[in-house]
Amino acid sequence: MKKTLIILLITLFCSPGFTAAQEKAKDPNQLFYKANAYYESGDYDKAVENYVAILDSGIESGNVYYNIGNGFLKLGKTGYAILSYEKANKFIPGDGDLKSNLEYARSLTDSPPSDGSGRNLIVRIIRRPFRDLNLNAVAICTFALYLAFLVALAISIGSRKLAIKLRFITPVIVIVFFFALASFALRYYEEKILSHGIVVQKEAECRYEPIDKSTVFYKLAEGNKVVVLKTRNGWRQVRRADGKVSWVKKEAVELI
Repeated sequence: MKKTLIILLITLFCSPGFTAAQEKAKDPNQLFYKANAYYESGDYDKAVENYVAILDSGIESGNVYYNIGNGFLKLGKTGYAILSYEKANKFIPGDGDLKSNLEYARSLTDSPPSDGSGRNLIVRIIRRPFRDLNLNAVAICTFALYLAFLVALAISIGSRKLAIKLRFITPVIVIVFFFALASFALRYYEEKILSHGIVVQKEAECRYEPIDKSTVFYKLAEGNKVVVLKTRNGWRQVRRADGKVSWVKKEAVELI
């Protein structure tokens, strides 16, 4: 009897119909429609669960992260909402709705504004013209300006008359090119070299050493953005916006 039952179960789970149903359940489009339906009905836990399932299927999207952020915001999990919005910002940095929701989420916490007001003035100036573009778009702009400079240089060498006409345009192209190059280098360093994290707990105690008995150095509020320097034995070493370095429990800070 037991052997017969096992054979029946194997036949059921290996049948084409069951496999097709599984594939349909994992289909990103189906998951997206289901998640939207759950969100509209007010079942935000299920909505987030299905949006996350899309990510688990190997598809990353700014809109999916944005929707996850909205779901967490409705659930009152502001830290996770900000984390999701920050992830979405890597894909759709110029999206107006994303910017508004991120700023609103930050307003619900003690986290600083995201407009770069805490940065060095020169850094803010370099970032500003390209702040609504993702890293790939900045790279394309930089390469296009480089090609424009080469073309202008080739024309100037080949024709004295054209060189005179381009004597004001070429320096402008060079200046804008180096500006774009500086912006790309800065963005690349921040997004690819540095690791950033968001505090997802209401309050995180930051200590001098990665041990529970160590003295508390300072506290971080939910939604605060930090640079994560290293992760070790259940702790993360983080650097606050003012440069102060400390250790915090790993679960208190999630990587962007």
